[in-house]
Amino acid sequence: MFPVTKQIFNHEKTAAQYGGSELFFGPAPGLFDTVNKAHPRIWDFYKEMKSLDWSEDEFDYTQCLVDFASVDFGTGDKMRKTLAYQWEQDSVASRSVAPILAPFVTNSELWAAYQRISDNEVLHAATYSEIVRTSFENPQLVLADILEVKESMQRMETVNKVLSDAYIASHKYALGQIELDQDLYNTLYLMIVSMFIMERVQFMASFAITFTICGTGLFQSIGKAVQRIAQDEFEVHVQLGKCVIDIEHGTERGKIARGQTKSTVERILADVVAAEFKWLDYMFSDGVPLLGTNVDYLKKWVLFNAKDVIQTLDLKHDFGALPKSNPMPHLEKWLNINKVQAAPQEESIGAYKVGIVQRTDNGNIYDDDF
Repeated sequence: MFPVTKQIFNHEKTAAQYGGSELFFGPAPGLFDTVNKAHPRIWDFYKEMKSLDWSEDEFDYTQCLVDFASVDFGTGDKMRKTLAYQWEQDSVASRSVAPILAPFVTNSELWAAYQRISDNEVLHAATYSEIVRTSFENPQLVLADILEVKESMQRMETVNKVLSDAYIASHKYALGQIELDQDLYNTLYLMIVSMFIMERVQFMASFAITFTICGTGLFQSIGKAVQRIAQDEFEVHVQLGKCVIDIEHGTERGKIARGQTKSTVERILADVVAAEFKWLDYMFSDGVPLLGTNVDYLKKWVLFNAKDVIQTLDLKHDFGALPKSNPMPHLEKWLNINKVQAAPQEESIGAYKVGIVQRTDNGNIYDDDF
């Protein structure tokens, strides 16, 4: 048994040790430091999240209660099952980010950003809970039904296993029961990459069904609430994840982890895509079509989002030809895909502020005209 060595505040940290570039496993944190910003891009993501702040109770779901009572069973069931998954996975995310990463993060900017993400995930989970509480006549019955959707649990298995492994490792490290080595770093790396895959692929697949249903004119308040969630996830969380991964790929430990875990990451992505395909087959197993899309288009949408992961991490895959363009362009009304800018090294933009997601909409949420 190793001695307990981790402290909540490092009184011995010298002025010379502040401003270090290590995001993880640097000198133990002392003062929260914005005097020395080693990674201003990450701080900009934190500020962006603050600017997009909103509340779970700012939506009126009265009409959604009417819609659920009157909509055809097939459409209503698809919306319920989609909400079930989103509620469950954001509940997982809300309990994962800060508790897992706290012993590992040693950079003030990153800690602020991850704390804000953790707060976002609580907000997202609370929003789904509020949707169920106010959109159904018997929310307790719906809650019980949601917990019976085993297919939703199975959809989460791959990423949840990685998060659970990281949760155990972080607590052991905090208690001094394990020491820092490459294996521990690899566990952290897999957690960061898996969160990126979850938010870039799995969340986006669920958003597609939600927004397609809302695109028919139904469940408008749910659509606007989920649009807020999608804005947080797609425009900030995913981009921050890519930023952190890029920084870590430039470190010695990160380079080693990338090589040692590449086949594992490829398997995780393959398992996630397979789980998404299986979920879509399950969602449409009742034979009831969904106006505006079908299983084939949704599977192409999954691969379209997986392509970004493949390119970001330089992965091999067995998915065949990947979509060259967005197979579901109607979703751009909800997701503002084109507003997520390329990295500054990939594109020269005069107005580009280092690392911040550029917006021309002042953070507005878009209403569709039906």
